[in-house]
Amino acid sequence: MSALIAQLDLTRFIEHFNAFLARPKDFALSRTPPNIWEHLQELEHLDCTPPPALTCLKDALKAFKKGGIWRLDTLFAFVQITRYFAYLKALANPKQHPHLHAYLENIHFPQTLLELSTHMQDTPALKSGFYPDLDALLESLARLQAQQRKLFNQILSKSNLQPYLVDRQVHFVNGIESLLVKPGFSVALKGQVILRSHMGYFYIEPLEARDLSRKIQEVQNQIEENLARICAHWSGLLRPHFLFLRFINHEFDYLDHLIARVQFAKSANLSFIKPNDRGDFALSHFAHPNLNNPKPISLRFDRSLLLVTGVNTGGKTMLLKSILSAVFLAKHFLPLKIHASTSAIPYIENIQAIINDPQNSQNDISTFAGRMLDFQRALSTPNLLLGVDEIELGTDASEASCLYKVLLEKLMAQGAKIVVTTHHKHLALLLAKNHAVQLLAAHFDPQAQLPTYTFSPGLIGKSYAFESALRYGVPLELIEQARALYGAEQENLNALIERTSALEQELREQRIQLEEAKKTHHQQVQAQLEQIKAQTQAQQAKQSALEKSYQQALRGLQDALKEFERTQNKSHAHQQIQAIKTALIAPCKSPSPSTPPALTQGACVRYKNQLGTIISLNKDTCLVALDNGLKIKINAQELTLATPPQKPPPKSS
Repeated sequence: MSALIAQLDLTRFIEHFNAFLARPKDFALSRTPPNIWEHLQELEHLDCTPPPALTCLKDALKAFKKGGIWRLDTLFAFVQITRYFAYLKALANPKQHPHLHAYLENIHFPQTLLELSTHMQDTPALKSGFYPDLDALLESLARLQAQQRKLFNQILSKSNLQPYLVDRQVHFVNGIESLLVKPGFSVALKGQVILRSHMGYFYIEPLEARDLSRKIQEVQNQIEENLARICAHWSGLLRPHFLFLRFINHEFDYLDHLIARVQFAKSANLSFIKPNDRGDFALSHFAHPNLNNPKPISLRFDRSLLLVTGVNTGGKTMLLKSILSAVFLAKHFLPLKIHASTSAIPYIENIQAIINDPQNSQNDISTFAGRMLDFQRALSTPNLLLGVDEIELGTDASEASCLYKVLLEKLMAQGAKIVVTTHHKHLALLLAKNHAVQLLAAHFDPQAQLPTYTFSPGLIGKSYAFESALRYGVPLELIEQARALYGAEQENLNALIERTSALEQELREQRIQLEEAKKTHHQQVQAQLEQIKAQTQAQQAKQSALEKSYQQALRGLQDALKEFERTQNKSHAHQQIQAIKTALIAPCKSPSPSTPPALTQGACVRYKNQLGTIISLNKDTCLVALDNGLKIKINAQELTLATPPQKPPPKSS
């Protein structure tokens, strides 16, 4: 991975990020839990202090697993981890930070570790009051050291010693307090020489202080023995919790990674982007972190291969590095300088850059052989983003064009995303015919004779080799000789290739637009057919209701006649007949039709939001030709007269 970081010019950026970590480790996350994005987002809005600086505990855990006893500084490191998790638990709000709160609440520290935390100070030292023997020894040591300081002050204040003192400091040499004196010191001070300096001076231990130093050493040894017993005691209590200790050490690294990313992003005003699984790839105002005054890049990479051509020193290589860097940083949840809300970066597992010249004389590898080895590796790598800079290096241009076309199309068929920079017009023309290839050309300003570091889609760009050579100091007369040798025909051929490519791209876009228009028209026709179908169904339902009403009325009339014949009650029968008549007429009533417009054949009419012309009339229906090409038969009441659109006046010759 370090080689890829160097190829993408991200070394300085990664080193800057590493400075935010609480302890040295690889910048990449060792694991990516399902809620990592939610944890990162919630930590961005959590006002917390970074974790304390710690040493790496992997070796300590290995030794502990084999029965080792931890020193006080190692025990204190786990106390620091315990206290930091407790600190975060107190800050995380279940409403504002639900995922982080749930994550922290699921971590339960053993009581032994919590008790150890109450015994420790804010440094790798034990609090007083828990261990009486240790407290007594520490008090004795403090008293002896005070006596020692007083004694050395008395020695340094002797007037006869002043000419022999190099300085007035007490030096700690080989574990012994000593003074730095000049030769001849023995006339003023009796002492034992411990070490001779490079300047010819002597580090001596005064005889007056020797006994006191020995007592101090004895007390310090007793303190170390006492601490060793205490550490062995706590190591024994913690040994049953080894798996938890290893787990919490990993979890501390996980939180350290996330908090370092948040702090780093805030310090440099960077943004995070969650890599997507849909394959969406769009960069909006992305700036490569290695550039001091970059021109932001905005592009959409929605095909399999992005072919970048154009002027030399026009930014093609940096564009390739920027695309690969954006995917690399998003994959590792590192912040970027980008408009995150309008950008999308896919998650791609494997990233390979073929940028540098792979020639190696020691291994007998030529440029072309090295490139073939790189492509062999790419062909066997799944889920790949491949960047190839100056693909034409190393062999004959015509042969390379055909070979690289086949190799690149094979990689595309395997699902790889590829970014290629090239000056091969032949290769560009071969690939431009593939619908999975996206063209991009670097711009050159002929008037200023400088690249603009901007890009246009859909074009094969010119290299401007002669102009670039002139800009870098090649004499004009040599440039003119090269132009003459190159020839106008070759120049015209390049222009023709570039123009052909542009026309193919234009036709492709027009074809896409035509397909979209056809699809829209089909949807409109389907909608109108659905409307006609709904109207027909409504009419059939109304007819069915009328028939049902008629049958009910007929049965009622028959029942009334039978009742009349049975009872001879004419008035009652008359009332029944009138009720039946009313019931029969009611569902047949409909709103009185509005007066239809005065429509004639050839009249311009409006149907909904469409204009059309009447082709024929038949009582209450008309056959209308709409402007969108559709002919429909419709009730005249749904039409309104409209003013024909005015035709533009003919242009004067």
